[in-house]
Amino acid sequence: MGGGIWSMHFIAMLGFNPGHAVSYDIALTILSFLLAVGGTGGAFWMAARQQRPLWLLVVSGMAMGLAIATMHYVGMAAIRTTAVLENRPAFIVVALSVAMLASFGAMVLANKDLSNRQKAMAALFLAVGVIAMHYTAMAGVIITDTSIAPHPHGNATSLTLAITTAILTTILLLASGLSAYLDQHMKVLSVLDAGDIGYWEVRLPSRQVWLSPHARKLLIQTDKIDGKPTTIDHSSALVEAAIAMAKNAIRNPQQTQSKEIELHVGERWVAVRGRMLHLRRQHHIKLAGILIDITEAHTVRTALEVSDARQKLLLNELNHRLKNNFASIQSIAALTARGSPDLDTFIATFQSRLMALSNTQTLLTNTGWESADIAAIFEQELRPYTQQALIEGPSLLLEPKRALSMGLIAHELTTNAAKHGALSRDNGTIHVRWTLPDRHGRVSLEWRETGGPEITNPPSRKGFGSRLIRNSIEGPLGGTVHSEYLPTGLKVALNFTTLDEPGVHKNIPRIKIIKPV
Repeated sequence: MGGGIWSMHFIAMLGFNPGHAVSYDIALTILSFLLAVGGTGGAFWMAARQQRPLWLLVVSGMAMGLAIATMHYVGMAAIRTTAVLENRPAFIVVALSVAMLASFGAMVLANKDLSNRQKAMAALFLAVGVIAMHYTAMAGVIITDTSIAPHPHGNATSLTLAITTAILTTILLLASGLSAYLDQHMKVLSVLDAGDIGYWEVRLPSRQVWLSPHARKLLIQTDKIDGKPTTIDHSSALVEAAIAMAKNAIRNPQQTQSKEIELHVGERWVAVRGRMLHLRRQHHIKLAGILIDITEAHTVRTALEVSDARQKLLLNELNHRLKNNFASIQSIAALTARGSPDLDTFIATFQSRLMALSNTQTLLTNTGWESADIAAIFEQELRPYTQQALIEGPSLLLEPKRALSMGLIAHELTTNAAKHGALSRDNGTIHVRWTLPDRHGRVSLEWRETGGPEITNPPSRKGFGSRLIRNSIEGPLGGTVHSEYLPTGLKVALNFTTLDEPGVHKNIPRIKIIKPV
């Protein structure tokens, strides 16, 4: 602004002809330039503050107007000619007032968000104001001819000043254009930084990288290695992404290229978006784009993918288990019907076995279908006979398929004891105990009945319950069953495998249901 006003002043002075040869004092001419630049710079610095009360705009307008008027009169003082130049005080006051009014208008308009048309009108207002100040001051100049006096030569002629002013004006125009471009560029970068978005440029094949402050924050990180601060530069990954974009753009020159690539930067994920800005002779390429921190989005997406995969797995597992359950129910129904003399017996027996299957399912559901404790399975079946049952053994978890089979075995043993064995008498007892898995992963479980009816003639044929126990132990549990009909009661020895590794049950409290004395 100051340089433009100074150029206007001296271009106008080149048209000033007092009727005698004119030259200019270099020192005063430079001083007038510095007054214009310093005064307008200080005024705009005051007006650009975040808090802009009216009094500050008035002060900045007065300072700028005073600087412009002072610049004019110092420039007039730099003229060297045989004529004597004098200024009338009234015109000085008017010129100063016009300069201050134009400057105050410039300060007010500088704080407005104007359209292009309004900006043009504001520029015209300021230009007219400055020119009016100049010619008002020139109208107050009194020229006294003293041709008999020698001409006081200055250091610069009008031609020299004209060339200097033309060069300075050209430089100012170029500088103002560059300033406007940089100002726009910085505004864009500030907006991107405000949105946590980084800007980048890559030149190929030199691999020269330019990063905005936020982009540097994303790609260049400081970490401690062996207790020493170390800078880790991930910009090479950006260059590789830019090369991939460039290759894609060269292969498809007719398409507008805008590609997104995800980079793993330390513990964070960054999305790289960019396109080719120009391509020169297929050799020198410039690409530009933005960087966005997508760590949170990437984490959420990964969690959703894992959840989706887990959901599909659970659905497949549920489908598989339902098929197994339906097959088990179908088998139980068929065998129960085969061994039932009438419908009522079939319904009662079938319902009790379905309830046993359902109870074990409930135990598995409470643990997320991961496992069920063998103690909980037998406790559930023997709960109505708590006073007659003793359950002891280490905590032992069975995976779902084996737990369901063990639940059916516990139900059949309990039902048989209630009908024909120890639980059919008030003083009968049931003792269930098992061991830890051995080094081969096999477990021994013993079911012993005492206090029931005396067994004199062991049954000659196996009923459905016995077949169900044998099928369950030999199938999913991969074991064997051995039954003994002792005079004191039934003894059943089960030997089966478990998925638990040997030794994992050490130091786990034994779970007991103690029979009262």
